[in-house]
Amino acid sequence: MKQVMMVCAGMLGAASVFANVNLGTPFSDNMVLQRDRAVPVWGTAAPGEKVTVSFAGQEKSTVAGADGKWSVALDKMPASKENRILTARGANVVEVKNVLVGEVWFASGQSNTECPIWGPSPRYRDGQGAVMTATARRPFIRYVKNARTTAREPRLGWKAVWRDYSPKSFKETFNGNLSAMAFYYALELHDALGVPVGIIDSSWGGTRIEPWTPLSGFANKPNVPAKVGAGTPTALWNGMVAAFAPYAIKGFIWYQGCSNAGDGLRYCEKMHHLYNGWAKEFKNPDLKLYFVQLAPFSRSWFAVQQGQAKFAAEEKNAAMITTCDIGNSWDIHPNDKETVARRLVLHALKRDYGFDNIIDDAPVLKSWKVEGDKFVMSFSDANSWYAYNDDRSEAKGFEIAGKDGKYVPAKILNKGANGTLSGKELIVSAPGVKEPRRLRYLASKPWIGSLYSFDSGLPLGPFEIDARRPEDDLTDVNAKLGDALKVPELAGFRKVLSADLPAGRFAGYSFDEAAKAGAFSRVAYALELERTDGAIEWAVAAMDAFTADAAKLGVPCASRATFQRKVSNLVVRSNRIGVEEGAVGDGIIEFFIGNYGMPRKLANAGGSDSAYDSNDTEHPVKDGKDGYGCMQVHNAKNGATVFAYNHFAVGGAPDLGIGSNKGNEHTDWTFMNNAGDYRTRRLTVLVK
Repeated sequence: MKQVMMVCAGMLGAASVFANVNLGTPFSDNMVLQRDRAVPVWGTAAPGEKVTVSFAGQEKSTVAGADGKWSVALDKMPASKENRILTARGANVVEVKNVLVGEVWFASGQSNTECPIWGPSPRYRDGQGAVMTATARRPFIRYVKNARTTAREPRLGWKAVWRDYSPKSFKETFNGNLSAMAFYYALELHDALGVPVGIIDSSWGGTRIEPWTPLSGFANKPNVPAKVGAGTPTALWNGMVAAFAPYAIKGFIWYQGCSNAGDGLRYCEKMHHLYNGWAKEFKNPDLKLYFVQLAPFSRSWFAVQQGQAKFAAEEKNAAMITTCDIGNSWDIHPNDKETVARRLVLHALKRDYGFDNIIDDAPVLKSWKVEGDKFVMSFSDANSWYAYNDDRSEAKGFEIAGKDGKYVPAKILNKGANGTLSGKELIVSAPGVKEPRRLRYLASKPWIGSLYSFDSGLPLGPFEIDARRPEDDLTDVNAKLGDALKVPELAGFRKVLSADLPAGRFAGYSFDEAAKAGAFSRVAYALELERTDGAIEWAVAAMDAFTADAAKLGVPCASRATFQRKVSNLVVRSNRIGVEEGAVGDGIIEFFIGNYGMPRKLANAGGSDSAYDSNDTEHPVKDGKDGYGCMQVHNAKNGATVFAYNHFAVGGAPDLGIGSNKGNEHTDWTFMNNAGDYRTRRLTVLVK
């Protein structure tokens, strides 16, 4: 009887949760509603209870469902600076006071979004924040700053706190202040449009893109464990954004990517997942996304910057700003967020608010050709150019490679006076490169841009051109997948492991007969890569066995085996020009599970202490956690790389290469994150 009474009491308690009418998270005093768009209003009540919402002369009614949830939609409304009351009536009455109608935007991302307008850290805040928060008195700009929160399921029902732009508000939120980027974005938008603006800030430093992505955005459902942290897929969407959907907003601004830098071009796919998920959850197929390409720092973001640019070109409702000129080589958080916001606002003004005379896009490569030893390039939104740097003599940052793949600093040939360029094309060449095959801009240190379109005043961002031909670097341009396994040096070998390597984390073997390998005295590896131009490049490396256990021969994160040693009787075959073939003598293998550093480890084995190459030092694996990882075979005689497969276990795009990497100081392909450059990536392990 006691148990029955407890159950009944529990049921009554659950039912009483929705006994009163409640409004959803966004609906609280001082809020801003989106103009010129139907406005969803939602909340909870007792099941079956009639709820009526009233605002600005409108009245909409509905009945709460069996789950206690209800929703109505207010008709489109013009902007209004009148502070009005939104009312929800049922068994009780809920009033939301000081409600404006205008433009609503959402700001999200990692630390360069979160970096506050003003706060206790001298380094981590906007450079002008003290002045701005003391002088900004804009009663028609309202903001929400959400606390850092994770959740496994959407966290609903909590109340947003809306504040106006006033010294009092910013003083009250000093230790958790509004994003500087969001602050300036709302300020610039308000001053340009003259209507109320609402800005919602949900950001968290050091976070990846996956936690901000709703489950509905992923192409394949991710694994969401029972313990949830800031790195768990969907966790930040659930904890910090989901409660606002489907609030009527114009769009969102986004600054993130540092924590996903290892993804390289794959970041484009993840941006699509993010955008698609937000558009679905906010029930807005025209949702805008204006975002920031990563700014220069003390490392190269080149691969992920290309992924960001690719997404901007593919998604019609998105646009990207370049920040290559306002980075900080010693601080990953450059404190000029006003310029960032102003460039983001240009997209909104041009694309959403009818400012047709604005050029909002930085120059984008439109066409190119090779004329002799020169690249000749044309760009959209750039009919004339100027350089603005320390000496105003020329814009640096261009590099060109010839057939040998080695990049050489290049110069602009059509220079004018006082930093200007003659003509609308960029004509670039590099000393000694007679047959140019590749060009890149801002791919090397210091990665800072100083070349601007005279038309818009916006900087040219990082880009690359690939004009290679298969015959430039392949001895056999007609090679097919599987040809590597037919070389005479593999006669008598039997396959024990094979995998089509993913563009992300290693997922296991498609063929595994290591347990049936039996005894063996020789080991061979074959790596085959299908390029985007359809050409196949491959390498085979056969050597004396360095272990008697075939299960330890494969990818280190799967074998759990680490090797760094010389191997004997290395035989190499490859169709890559420049890879030494035949019986080359001793080799060096580096099969690491963990991270590794540049200092040399092996004695009398060559290598450099200032670059990643054939002789590095693995760092101890801590707490059983995998690190960057590598699987490399080198020619001991000259330190040349035969093949490399790195960064296979901790997420992000792996590094892959055949032959030494000539386009980078790291000859073993470390940090190239280039797996996405290949359609097919096949690794085969054989024994004899």
